[in-house]
Formats: sequence, structure tokens, C-alpha cells
Amino acid sequence: MSANTIIITGAGGGLGSSLAAAAVKAGWNTVMLDCNTRALEQAYDRALEGGSGEAALYPMDLAGAAPEDFETLLESTEAEFGGLDALVQCAARFESLTPLEHFQPEEWLTHMQVNLNAAWLLGARSLTLLRQSPHGRILFLLEDLGKVEGALWGAYGVGKHALRALVNQFHLECKASGVEVRGVDPGPMASALRTRAYHSENPRTQADPSGAAAEIMAYLEGERRWADVFVKL
Repeated sequence: MSANTIIITGAGGGLGSSLAAAAVKAGWNTVMLDCNTRALEQAYDRALEGGSGEAALYPMDLAGAAPEDFETLLESTEAEFGGLDALVQCAARFESLTPLEHFQPEEWLTHMQVNLNAAWLLGARSLTLLRQSPHGRILFLLEDLGKVEGALWGAYGVGKHALRALVNQFHLECKASGVEVRGVDPGPMASALRTRAYHSENPRTQADPSGAAAEIMAYLEGERRWADVFVKL
């Protein structure tokens, strides 16, 4: 198929759903992955409003996903759409600001599985398909690292720092193949995750995720170049 194809994790969230809508509107075949089926279905309905691309729902809980689950995802994407051109990893787990001594071991490991391990595994497994694209791209969503290294950010903050190192390693190892890897800090925006961290903040004071989604699509469509590995929108 001639249309570009993208996989978006966390597609039921604020930025993920906005990006899925923008991708479908731009004519991309869009595989929407999330563990929240209800949010995923709502994002799917939104994406199909006025879009020319195809959208496919892919419910998956990254916390419990095994290596073969990622292989199945990629195999089904190739079978349905003929390949893969971009992977944007928006999925993230954050429950609350919590002191390190109060973190339950199981919850710490779950954070790391979703925010780091799954990001590595899906990124690594997707390279075979992305190298076959003339413009393969992997984007990882980062954070203001100066903020999340502070007290109470726990496994989420530690995971985002580790994710930055992962992005740089992927970038260095993929340069020769033509696959571009970028770490993107979208900045503060309205989202359920931010609401859990800032209870007293009015979400309406924050930017709508559609702005960051438009910036990302401009890059994926080749309308904008990001020379640096780490990009702040």
C-alpha cells in the first residue's frame, strides 16, 4: 500500500489521541494501541471524523506484554498495511507523586515495564520494518528532566531519565540505516497524567495536546526538520 503507516502507543491519552486524529486526517494508516479500551474507542471515533486514512484499534496492556505480543503487533501491521513508517511511543504510567520509601515493589516494576522496557522492546523489534521505509522514524515522549528528577517523582522520573539514554543509543545505532530517532518533550499540556500530578491546577490553563500533535505530524510528513536528537516543542 502506498499510504504511510504509523503505530501510536498510548493512543487513548491526550497526546496519543490527538496525534492519531492528525495522522488519519493526513491520510496515514494508524494503528492505535492502548490498554484503556474505552478511551481507545473514543479516540478511534474522533480519529475517523473527516480523516482519509485508515485506523485500526489494538488494545494491549504494555505492563503485561511479552516479546511475542510485540511480534504479533508488527506482523499484523505489516499484513494489513504493507509495512511501517513511524512509531510514536506516547504510552506512560504515572499514578501519583510518591516518596520512594512508599513505592510498592510491584508498582515500581510496572512503571519501569511500561515507561522503559516496553519502549525498548517495541522500538527494537520495529526496526526491521522501519528500515524498509524510505523515511522510518521512531519518536519517544520525554519530560522536563530537571523537573522529574525532583522529590516524589519516583519510578516515573527515574524511567524518563533512563528513556533519554535509550533514545540516544537508538539514535547512534540507527544513523547508518536512515531511521531517525528523536526524543520529544512536548511541554506542559492538558492530560490525565498531568492532572494526577497537579491536583489543584485547572486543566484549561494548559495547552491542548493538538498543538504538539500538529508539530509531530509536520516532522513525520517531512514539512519540518529536527536536526537535534532531543526536541522541545
